[in-house]
Amino acid sequence: MKPYKINIFRLGLLLPSYLIFNVVYSITYDSGGFAFIILWPAFFASYAGIVLGNIFIFRDISKLKASFEDNELIQKTCTIQLILATIGFFMQIIGFKGAPLNYIDNYPLLVSASIVYSIVLLIGIYQTIKLGQVKDISAKLGFVFAVTVILYTCLGLITATSSSIKNTTPSFAEEFQSLGLKGKVEVVDKHREIEAFYGTAYKLTYTENLSDGTILKETTTAKIHGKDGEHLSNFFLPSGTDLETLLNDKEKALFHTVKQDEFSFLLDVYKERPNLQQEEDSIKNTTADKINKLFDTPIASSFKFGKYPIENYYVAMIKQAVSNREKGDSDAAGFYNITTKDLMKNKGLTLDFDCDLSIIKAENGSPVDAFKERILSLPKNSFSDGIYNITSSYDENGIKKKVTCPFVVEDGVGHFEEDEIVGNQTN
Repeated sequence: MKPYKINIFRLGLLLPSYLIFNVVYSITYDSGGFAFIILWPAFFASYAGIVLGNIFIFRDISKLKASFEDNELIQKTCTIQLILATIGFFMQIIGFKGAPLNYIDNYPLLVSASIVYSIVLLIGIYQTIKLGQVKDISAKLGFVFAVTVILYTCLGLITATSSSIKNTTPSFAEEFQSLGLKGKVEVVDKHREIEAFYGTAYKLTYTENLSDGTILKETTTAKIHGKDGEHLSNFFLPSGTDLETLLNDKEKALFHTVKQDEFSFLLDVYKERPNLQQEEDSIKNTTADKINKLFDTPIASSFKFGKYPIENYYVAMIKQAVSNREKGDSDAAGFYNITTKDLMKNKGLTLDFDCDLSIIKAENGSPVDAFKERILSLPKNSFSDGIYNITSSYDENGIKKKVTCPFVVEDGVGHFEEDEIVGNQTN
């Protein structure tokens, strides 16, 4: 039987295949996928090289071992190679997440596998020398190939190290904890962005067990700029709105963090409280009862909460969150237990409703004045603190009139501000 001749090209095929794959993967990743249109031949060629490399490494080592059964050195070195090849194969299986080993998703495994296969290749070179198979030109070329591949692999790993550090997933757990979020955050996906912004988008899930027994689970996205590492925000207010002038330093610091995309869910998390609807209905019903009992016929209707101006809504939320945190409320970093009354008191929500004043017969003055007089006659704390926009309609000399009467309650005491004319209509 003719002795088996070691083929260094086949034995080391995995190393250049992974090197090419990672170069293509890196370029494709940085381009947001667009480079794949051009580089797909190299991409699939590297895939084929990885598959064939795994086949060749086991086949060639097994053939070499069978060919030199009486050579103790070859038997021992081949056994070591097979063990290393098996370890490397399982590393590839473990690290396969829709794509072969790469420096972005599983850099430590890529390094380990590269070291393993480099050792296999070095042993192959040693075997070639010991068997005296370095004499012909193909063997010499194979030797040069092996050394070159190992050097390029080392260079590639060193280069990838800096890229890997640059692309390392940020410690979102620390960032969430620093904000006061005590739950668990997990990265479920990440992808490169190039059109919307240049950087990386991370899909996160955040889970927290709240004090009322609710399990808060939010899916959010962190967008991090590729150049300066800035956490981006899609939080925008109408042009000319300067929200920060309404906040103190502590509130500004909290707002700057919360408006980042990954934390923006906190601005609506209070809506997930189970008793929110009941709470809102209670305020509406209580207000309606207080007003309607002043008249023979119910006049108040169409109750709804408003957020105008919108900056007041966010200011009220930030202020209340800071207040909750100072009181030791850590549910969703102080944002969960913000009540409707809290937002009304901080003038973040208004209660808007209609009143039909046509039933009011005012001998001296207008129905609006008579209506206001009765409202102001109510004792202190009849209404929750906040702003009530009361749109009143009535007839005056055959003309239907509609005005909005802002009613402001502070510390339980209410007063009317200047009316806003909505419109007049002639019968």
